[in-house]
Amino acid sequence: MSDLKEPNPKSSSDSELPPYRQSDANTHKSSAKMPLWLLPVLVGVLIVGVLLGKYWGGNDEEGMDGSTTSATEQNDGSNTGTASEEPAVLSVETVMPNQDDIGATLSADGTINAKDTANVSAKVNSVAIEQILVEEGDRVKVGQVLAIFDTEAMQQQVLQAEADVAEAEATLANASADAVRVLPLIDIDAISKQEADRYRTAEVKARAALQASKARLSNQQLTLKNANVVAPVSGVISEKMAEVGMVAGGEPLFTIIKGGVLEWRAEIDPKLVSDIRIGTPVRVSLPDGDSVMGQVTRIAPTAADNRQITIYASLANNAKVRAGMFQTGEFLLGSTSTQTIPNSAIVSNDGYDYVMLVTNITTQNGKTMGRIKQQRVTLGERLGDNVAITEPLPNDSQVVKQGGSFLNDGDLVRLITTMGLTNNQADTTTNNSTGTATQARV
Repeated sequence: MSDLKEPNPKSSSDSELPPYRQSDANTHKSSAKMPLWLLPVLVGVLIVGVLLGKYWGGNDEEGMDGSTTSATEQNDGSNTGTASEEPAVLSVETVMPNQDDIGATLSADGTINAKDTANVSAKVNSVAIEQILVEEGDRVKVGQVLAIFDTEAMQQQVLQAEADVAEAEATLANASADAVRVLPLIDIDAISKQEADRYRTAEVKARAALQASKARLSNQQLTLKNANVVAPVSGVISEKMAEVGMVAGGEPLFTIIKGGVLEWRAEIDPKLVSDIRIGTPVRVSLPDGDSVMGQVTRIAPTAADNRQITIYASLANNAKVRAGMFQTGEFLLGSTSTQTIPNSAIVSNDGYDYVMLVTNITTQNGKTMGRIKQQRVTLGERLGDNVAITEPLPNDSQVVKQGGSFLNDGDLVRLITTMGLTNNQADTTTNNSTGTATQARV
C-alpha cells in the first residue's frame, strides 16, 4: 500500500484536456510561477512610459501650433506688410485747415488828447474871485457862468461914473445957456468978440466932458458885467486853475475841451502809413478792458523827431476816456480770408511752432493708418480756439487736432472719426460724440 502513489488530480485532468486547452493551461501554470518582486518593476515601467508619452505628445502639439501660427503670420504679412508688424503709437483725431475771415489790423500806442481847447481868462484885473460854479469834467454851454468876481467895488465905481455923467450934463447945460445969452450982446457990441468966444469954448468943453463921463460910465458898467466869467464855447472843463479869493491878473482860469472831443494820437512807422486813410476806423483799449471806437481825421504831413508819423483819430464820447491817457489801439484795415487751425494742434519746441501732419494714409483690416510728418508753421492772430497760419498748409492736409506733443516724425498712428473734416466740423463732431479718447494708447 505504501508503494502505491496517490493519483495527481491535476495531471489526470490535464491529460484528459483537449490539445487546444492544454496550451492555455501551460501558460496559466507559467504565469502562476512568476516571482512577486517583478510586479513593482512592471508598474514603474508603465508609469515612466505614460510620462514620456505626455512629454513627447506636448512637443508635437506645440510644433503643430507653431507651424500654424507661422503660416498665419506669413499669410497676414503678405496682405498687410509692415503695418501689421509695427504697432500704432497713438489713435489720433485729425482736422483739415479752415478758411476764416479775419479783420486785418495795425496795432500802435498813442496818447489821448483834446482835439481843440479854449482857455478862459478873466476880463478884469485886480479883482478877487468870489465864487466858482464849475469843476473839472463838467460839461458847459457857451455863455454859461463859470465864476463870479467880487462886484462891490465895481458897483461903487459905476455909481461914481453915473454921478460924473450927471455933473457933466449939468455943466454942459449951464455952458450952453451962457453961450446963448451972449449972442444978442455981440450984435450990440455989449461984449467983446474974445469974451463971447470964451463962452462958446466953455460950452464945447462941457460937451466933451459929458462924453468922457459917459465913456467912463460905460467902461465901469462893462467891468461890472465882466465880473461873471462865462464859457466862450461849449465843451468839457478839462482844467480849473481858478480858486476862491484869487486876484485875477490875466492868467487862464479854466481850460475847455471844445465839444468834449478827444483824439488818439498814435505814432506809426512811415512804411505802414500807406495802409491808413482818412476815415479808417480805430479801436482804442481802456484800462478796465473796455474799448472806445473812433476814426482817423488827419495824418501828419511830416515825421516827428523820432522819425514816426503821427496819426490823429477822433474818439466817440465816453466817460471813461480822459485826456493824457497813454493807450494801445489798433487801426481796423478791413477783413481778409486766412487759414486757421485749432490751438490744440500747435506743438511748440525750441522756440518754434509745429503741427503734426498725417501722411501715407491707408486702410488695412478695417483700420485707417498713417505716418506722422512734423511741419513747422508761423502763427498769426489767435481767434478764440483757433489760430491763423501765415504760411498756409495745403487745404487737404490732415492735421492732428491734439496730442501732437506725444508724437515724433515718422510715427505710425491710427486715425479716428473726423478725418477729412474742417476744424469747425470736427468740433461739431466731437461735441456730438459720447466719449472718444483722442490720445488713448493702442
